[in-house]
Amino acid sequence: MLGFHTIQISLMKLVPTRHFYRQLLQTIDFSFVRPLFAPFYSAGGRPSLDPVVFVKLLLVGHLENITSDRKLLELAQLHLGIRAFLGYDLAQPLPWHSTLSRTRQRLPVSVFETCFTQVVGLCIQKGLVSGHTQVMDSAYIKANASMSRLQPKRSTGSADVTNPIDTAKAPRITASADRLQPIQRFHAAIHKAAPNKAGRLVSNLTHYSPADPDARVAFKPGKPRILAYTASVSVDAAQHVITHIHADLADWRDSRYLLSMVDSTQQRLQTFGMTMTTVVADAGYCSGENYEQLEARGLTGYIPAHGKYKGEHAGFTYDAVSDSYTCRQGKQLAFDKVFVDPQGNAKKRYMAKASDCKVCPLAAQCKGQKAREKRLHHTPYKAHYDRMLARLATRVGKGMRRLRASTVEPVLGSLITYYGLRHISKKRQAGAAKVMYIAAMAYNLKKCLRFNSFQPGSIGIALPAPDPFRWLLLYFCNSHQDYVKQLSPRKPPLRAAYVGRDSGW
Repeated sequence: MLGFHTIQISLMKLVPTRHFYRQLLQTIDFSFVRPLFAPFYSAGGRPSLDPVVFVKLLLVGHLENITSDRKLLELAQLHLGIRAFLGYDLAQPLPWHSTLSRTRQRLPVSVFETCFTQVVGLCIQKGLVSGHTQVMDSAYIKANASMSRLQPKRSTGSADVTNPIDTAKAPRITASADRLQPIQRFHAAIHKAAPNKAGRLVSNLTHYSPADPDARVAFKPGKPRILAYTASVSVDAAQHVITHIHADLADWRDSRYLLSMVDSTQQRLQTFGMTMTTVVADAGYCSGENYEQLEARGLTGYIPAHGKYKGEHAGFTYDAVSDSYTCRQGKQLAFDKVFVDPQGNAKKRYMAKASDCKVCPLAAQCKGQKAREKRLHHTPYKAHYDRMLARLATRVGKGMRRLRASTVEPVLGSLITYYGLRHISKKRQAGAAKVMYIAAMAYNLKKCLRFNSFQPGSIGIALPAPDPFRWLLLYFCNSHQDYVKQLSPRKPPLRAAYVGRDSGW
């Protein structure tokens, strides 16, 4: 009679020696997790989910590119390698997906950040981090909210530009009337073009998402608008290890987050005795304040200026000593005052004398018909801009720009495509930050495991060096197939294969 027979066998013996999860279990010691989670676990009552199992499950979700807790537990239920990695036997039931979700919600973000810092320290011990050059960038990560469910904010006086509906839970419009005027003009144009169609422009100034109030409307040229978070990432230039990641709001420019990224990365590296000296980023992080603060911190920046910056004014020469301009006719434009433009940017204004412009033969084409005198303006951080542009024009600066494209952009692409950051399934900014920290941990651990496999003491296969004279022998063998068949009658004749040193020829 056929039936089932109980077999006593270790689950680890069923997993191949070179399997990824078995190597990860043998290489990484996850005992550092329990002391970090101990303050948030009770000593009595019903036993809770083991913190090590909890962290391992989250790592498996990102390593397998799974964003659903249900799908993660279904895979772990059937995968022998994952069971062995978690420390569960075949007959031992895995935790429920709801337990995993509730545990993630109840733990603060600081615990996940500390775990990420420990993994960065492990990479530093393995020699993957140089520390001195950090490359920074960001990307939009889709939030778990729908654009079709956006609701208008509560109006303040006459600032309502979208809908007169007023709800008690909706936040108030905090934008000034000047910032709301472009939206008003856009809605007026829509109503004029199509009076019978209900068209609207959704903006972070006038709308919010009830499902996820921290999600912000974001878009890129040529792409539709989405509700998203900003994943701010700092990557070490040596082996592309992530040294900082955080979930920021998507309604601010990247330049607003640069200094916080620099401070967090520098503090994390200093914890392990490493010093950061160079910061590389794209033009989205450009601002005079950032240039000034980087120099104040003793850091060398390689951040290109944005396209709107004008380093020179045609026909005018700037003198830094006297802080003035000189026109083609030799007249001086002295510094007048510092003012704030409609976009909120500080500017330094330089003015010529009205008497000089009145007798100038080029006055009409220089100052215009209505102005009494010629006026110029530039940023108060012109000296910082000039130093940055001169640094970028050097050979090292050009190399740093190529380094940025080949360092941080592939890391962001890998996180989004292969590590479960194509969208954030958790709500609020804290939930998004937890997901990003675990994704960065999974990326760094995989990087650490691959780096460890290529060490001199590890097992590897070395191919023989090519010998140019063996290609002549290969041609001879291809020309005499009968001779080859006599040597190896069960194998096809050599065609385009390389004959190695140990092949017996």
